[in-house]
Amino acid sequence: MKFGILFRPQDPPDATNLVERWQEILAAAKLAEQVGFDGLFVPEHHMMPDGYPPSPWAALGALAAITERVEIGTTIHLLPFEHPIHVAEHAAMVDILSGGRLRLGCGLGNFPAEFGLYGIDPATQVSRFEESIEIVQRAWAGEELDFHGRHFDIKGRVTPRPVGAELWLGAMSDPGVRRAARFGCPWPTDPLHNIDVMRHWADVYRGAGEEYGTSQRLGVNLLRDGWVADSLADVERTWWPHVRADHWFYFKEVPRWVAEREPFLQDVTEEDDFKFDRHRIDRLIVGSPDDCIASIRAFEETIDPDYLIMSFRMASGPDHKQELECIRRFGSEVIPAFQPQGHTT
Repeated sequence: MKFGILFRPQDPPDATNLVERWQEILAAAKLAEQVGFDGLFVPEHHMMPDGYPPSPWAALGALAAITERVEIGTTIHLLPFEHPIHVAEHAAMVDILSGGRLRLGCGLGNFPAEFGLYGIDPATQVSRFEESIEIVQRAWAGEELDFHGRHFDIKGRVTPRPVGAELWLGAMSDPGVRRAARFGCPWPTDPLHNIDVMRHWADVYRGAGEEYGTSQRLGVNLLRDGWVADSLADVERTWWPHVRADHWFYFKEVPRWVAEREPFLQDVTEEDDFKFDRHRIDRLIVGSPDDCIASIRAFEETIDPDYLIMSFRMASGPDHKQELECIRRFGSEVIPAFQPQGHTT
């Protein structure tokens, strides 16, 4: 299993020094490569206070320039909001600059305000997404395109081609994971839902891979929120208020939870209803190094992920110094438990 970090490289909208924040991200990225992480990822959202930047391309170029070994990528890039030829070309350039290390995770998008920003009808998002996936895959393969679909008319060929890029497809539903399997793509999960939900979607995904004959190209890339410290009490004091606010935002303001698969949400009416001792179980990877290792083992045994991609620092905190210490400890005290004896980075 590989280990990655998903950075939230943008503070809330009222932040005054994003230049400093980006420098902190780059410092954290360098440290992550040094201590044994395998991948560094950035997300995308628009007009939201969740720490997600509106475009990944400059960030990926920066990460490519300051690292040598780790994979770099997106979890996820909102593919319907950009022309697929632009995506194919931007991604190819990042992949070449990084020496073939790009892992482009793409998603459907599901917030009406974002579609409004781009003047796109949300009712067309699935067909637009699927056309875009096909176009990117065929462009990367070097095809001379003569494509005429519902949304795009394309004639020509993309150059240069990527040298090692992979396309991943995010999903948070049965149809979504089946789509990822149909296109033969690794699936980056969401970080919110518990282990039972992840097991269900992983089973649907792998079953669809058997159905479509794509099993050999599939992989589950598990996203999780987490924090390593001396104890659960330290995590609850230092980190939990930030992730509680984040999860409340995705419950109340821009719903992302699939409520019918999370019965505990029926009792949630305010942010304080998210209780650490209850919320962390089979969902978060938190606590001492031994606590984190035990939680990862449970996910490993249940869904057998190929990648574990961690979010440590939320948009509101903890601070940079604490983030670096968490990354350092996770790399030195957690990751080695999952490496073959004698392995060195």
